[in-house]
Amino acid sequence: MQEGQTARFHWTANGAVLNYDTHGDGSGQKVSYEQGRGVPEQEGELTAAFTGNHGWFWRNRTDAPVTVTLRTGGEYAEIRAP
Repeated sequence: MQEGQTARFHWTANGAVLNYDTHGDGSGQKVSYEQGRGVPEQEGELTAAFTGNHGWFWRNRTDAPVTVTLRTGGEYAEIRAP
């Protein structure tokens, strides 16, 4: 995302809960926008603090499998998953 661009989002753990970190990195900069523990879903807007990669890291701390559903819209060039 370019600095100042905004993306709307809604993610859900489909009945489960996750730990998450909404973050960004690029051009030698890093930011953690928000973190949560045991969260079933989240909705909002992400505005890029600088040009670079911006998104989420999710961690399942339970023994059960979790499916994450992410819906987005707004100003961004691509979505990548590791």
